[in-house]
Amino acid sequence: MDPDLLAQACKLYQTTPSRLTTLSGGHYNAVYRFTQVRTSQVDPSRTNFNSGVLRIGLEDCPPEQTLGMLEWIRYLAEQGAPVSALIVSKEGRLLEQLQQGETAFTVTACEEVEGILAERIPPAEWTDELFRSIGQAAGKMHAVSKGYHPSSAELTRPQWFDSYEIHDVVERLRDTVDPGRNKLLALIDELKCLPQTPVDYGLIHDDLHFANFLVQPSGKVTIIDFDDCVYGWFAMDVAMALFDVLVLYRAKSEADNQAFAKTFMSAYLAGYRRENDLPASRLSLIPGFLKLKEICVYAPLIGHPEIDQPGTWVGDFMAGRAERIANDLPYVEVDFSVL
Repeated sequence: MDPDLLAQACKLYQTTPSRLTTLSGGHYNAVYRFTQVRTSQVDPSRTNFNSGVLRIGLEDCPPEQTLGMLEWIRYLAEQGAPVSALIVSKEGRLLEQLQQGETAFTVTACEEVEGILAERIPPAEWTDELFRSIGQAAGKMHAVSKGYHPSSAELTRPQWFDSYEIHDVVERLRDTVDPGRNKLLALIDELKCLPQTPVDYGLIHDDLHFANFLVQPSGKVTIIDFDDCVYGWFAMDVAMALFDVLVLYRAKSEADNQAFAKTFMSAYLAGYRRENDLPASRLSLIPGFLKLKEICVYAPLIGHPEIDQPGTWVGDFMAGRAERIANDLPYVEVDFSVL
């Protein structure tokens, strides 16, 4: 990170570069733990915090969309959803923008929550209680989200079919003869025709895999990283958790895969239903949402150097994947409507 840019960002949140500790920020953000030189303003529901997380990233979408995300997170926090509270800048803003030459950056901050990412918990230590806690966190977020309305029409988020991921995969497959191309386009058209009601459709996380559940020492779960949030069915977030846990589980056989999927979903939904109802009519849509995610993960891995290496997650995931997609085989054979 450029020292001058970093110093500007620090000043906005009343800290200094010497008070930063680098955290993992993925491909698109520089992320730091920080403490402040003095007590700062924070989101109205909080008066102080021990340490915060500062994120500096390239401006990759209209600022109104980022503000739409931040406003939603603030609403979730105020209503008791399991998310980290936002920290406003010394100017009282949820979002700050910096310019370096012709490159625009966005700067945001939130309170730090202690814990371990769920994806770092080895499968040998997974329990039904962990799955129930993760499900309950998702259910609470969805229940609260039903009451959210943007403060202005400009502060909105994309519909699920306008997400960066969907556009990227459609473009990747556009000029190919890969079986995923027509399957994806047909599936998008099919899903667009599904009914949308405030009971089961609203703002969702849309990237709710195990790396975005933070498990605290007490067992409480906090949801993080809302950059991909879109309008979609709540069941899409449920499907994402199942999709990811099966990748992490690395089943030994199809029967093992099915058995574990049922075990996970039974515990996850038990927790989820403590906070939010998900009727059987919406659970029955999960196979389509799983197939959408399957194609979206499959397309970027075409040509990956590990595709022919059994034992790697890429090699294992891609083994026979094109044929499964071409033949409309489900991601996992489970009757979700009875769970």
